[in-house]
Amino acid sequence: MSWLVRICPLASRHFALSNLLIFIGTFLIYIRIEPPTFWYWFSSNASMLVGFYFIYTGLLHLFKLSWSTRRARIILTLALIILFFSSHNTNNAWLVGIVFSIVASSLFAYAAWANFRGIRQEFDAVAAGSVSCPFALVSLFFLIRIAFIIQEQSAANAYVSIKHPDSLLQLWFLVVLTVVINLSLVGNAFARLVSKIRSLADRDSLTGLWTRRIIDQQLLNQARICERHHSVFSILLIDLDYFKKINDKYGHQIGDQALVHASNCFKDALRDVDWLARYGGEEFLALLPDTGQPEAVTIAERLRQQLSAQPFTEAAELQLTASIGIASFQAGDHIDQLIASADQALYQAKARGRNQVSYLAGNDKVFAID
Repeated sequence: MSWLVRICPLASRHFALSNLLIFIGTFLIYIRIEPPTFWYWFSSNASMLVGFYFIYTGLLHLFKLSWSTRRARIILTLALIILFFSSHNTNNAWLVGIVFSIVASSLFAYAAWANFRGIRQEFDAVAAGSVSCPFALVSLFFLIRIAFIIQEQSAANAYVSIKHPDSLLQLWFLVVLTVVINLSLVGNAFARLVSKIRSLADRDSLTGLWTRRIIDQQLLNQARICERHHSVFSILLIDLDYFKKINDKYGHQIGDQALVHASNCFKDALRDVDWLARYGGEEFLALLPDTGQPEAVTIAERLRQQLSAQPFTEAAELQLTASIGIASFQAGDHIDQLIASADQALYQAKARGRNQVSYLAGNDKVFAID
């Protein structure tokens, strides 16, 4: 599914490989005989466990999660070593069953957590928990299986051959397990697809910054927070100086590269908590949460200096600069008036010669920083 819609080819390969290995493991279990053939017995368990491992790593790739698989690899390697030396006779059937179940439970627990974290990036905790539930339930099943084997060691021989009278339930479980896993993976593929569509809709295609729609939503959210907690936030309305002349003289391709260069400079100068959007053609808006006017002035000046100090190498004689207008929001204000105030300050910065930072004081007088 992921491969068909080009969501994440690497995750698709991991999921395809996991299905293949689980199928091979199930087939080898089906043709087991008593007394057990070592390679059938060991290979079936090893194939299944490695297949479970690739489900976990596939989820990490699907949701682009930064998470180390070192611990899972160590657990899997130790288990395969134990299974290799324990799969020679039926007397060790209980040990093989316990080791297999411990590792399988651990891998599905890892998969459930990875799945939850991945879905939680775009959806609420309830949705993330619902989609991750099948992996958690499979992990719980293998824990219960451990308790059953410990309590009834004599029944462990049922895991040697699928033809054992007590093994029919195991076969059906493997079939149901494969179906549930694949249904969950289809759900994950759709979730990732929705996330990708949202990202394309929420990000400017040229600069990768937030779109005007998203920043307008964030402005409303910040206004509600300010009303509730009597806090303050500020915005910076940023306009590249003489941008029309850049397009006219160098062409729109250089103009686009200038926009990308400016957006990268602004992102480097802002804090992690700040929001930056492309608000118009050559106009940007930065949202600074929990930031009053004095600190906003400092940040705006840092942005202005960052842009003028970074050479734009696509046109050696071209020096990019920006004019910035600042306005601060307090409880009782209105978003439209906030943007109008920032726009008024920006107009004054341009009128004073550009490449300046201006802010609107409480008495509606505009001040510029020389």
